[in-house]
Amino acid sequence: MKYLLIISFLMATGTVHAGVCKDSDNGVQPLVAGKVVYSLGDENCLGDSCYTQMIKEHDRCLDAQKVLEFSCQNGQPLEKEITCAGDHVCHSGACVKK
Repeated sequence: MKYLLIISFLMATGTVHAGVCKDSDNGVQPLVAGKVVYSLGDENCLGDSCYTQMIKEHDRCLDAQKVLEFSCQNGQPLEKEITCAGDHVCHSGACVKK
């Protein structure tokens, strides 16, 4: 019985639950290149071990004027296409001054 309790505790403390989403630039910040890490929410099991798949999305340029900005809302990832201001261009996932 002790063995089962230890395994249950380890699995519970190491599991990332559904609705987990973290944004390194704290929201829609087109002037800052950020990264969103989120969980698909489903546990996948292989044999005796279970894990939650984590996904990483980086803010990125769609073209010279547009950035695809990732953020989190209510624990879910969102993406938004943003056009940089006229005196900015998209470079490495952020709008920067020309």
